[in-house]
Amino acid sequence: MESALTGLLNKKMKNTKNFMSSENKTMKFESNEFHRLGLLHKTDKVLHHKYSKIYDFFLKSMYKNEGSILEIGINQGKSLKLWLDLFPNAFVYGIDIGVNSEGENFRIFKKDQSKVKDLLDVQKELRDKKLFFINDDGSHLPEHQLLTFNTLFPLLEEGGVYIIEDIETSYWTKHDVYGYPTRYGYKHKKSVIELFKDVVDGINSEFSGEREYAVKHMNSIGSITFSQNCIIIVKEAQEQRIYRYRHKL
Repeated sequence: MESALTGLLNKKMKNTKNFMSSENKTMKFESNEFHRLGLLHKTDKVLHHKYSKIYDFFLKSMYKNEGSILEIGINQGKSLKLWLDLFPNAFVYGIDIGVNSEGENFRIFKKDQSKVKDLLDVQKELRDKKLFFINDDGSHLPEHQLLTFNTLFPLLEEGGVYIIEDIETSYWTKHDVYGYPTRYGYKHKKSVIELFKDVVDGINSEFSGEREYAVKHMNSIGSITFSQNCIIIVKEAQEQRIYRYRHKL
């Protein structure tokens, strides 16, 4: 039978463990500017999706960059405030299906990412704006995510980062997202997750061979990272060379 002293010691050890765990979490994010500003502006990118666990790693070297960024689905809400504070030297562009607005350091185009013409209009507007970051938080529909990437990725500067958020919808088999039916599911052929898995082969085309993929611009992709509910692509021109062990393929 547990003595009172043993019970007290176990309780103190448990409290200490919980405190240390809490301290570790605090220390983990104390230098994470994305996390700090996400909490300040109460964006679901931090409060719900926990994107700060991975975004800061990819974006922190750009926080002082001049040039511009683009978010699809920006609206005039919390994420706009986040980007303006996170990138104080950059101009923030946005695409939103229901908003047309501009301010001192931002401009939002009222455009629909499901329409090729709208995306091409934006591409033309931003061609010389030195984009170093594009974030897709738009309709969350896999077809739109793919179309938007294929159309706008060329706008990114070398070393730029492209993020696709809310890829969870590729697992949905019922209902809808923003009025668009979601009839996908695990390993579905139109899943944006499955389509972007091909990028692994595309990056390694020296060994895997040149192929046609639904995802374009393979020769300009340096790396791809899959994290919880998002895909992160870094732009980097690939050197084209002949595989020295091609006789083994």
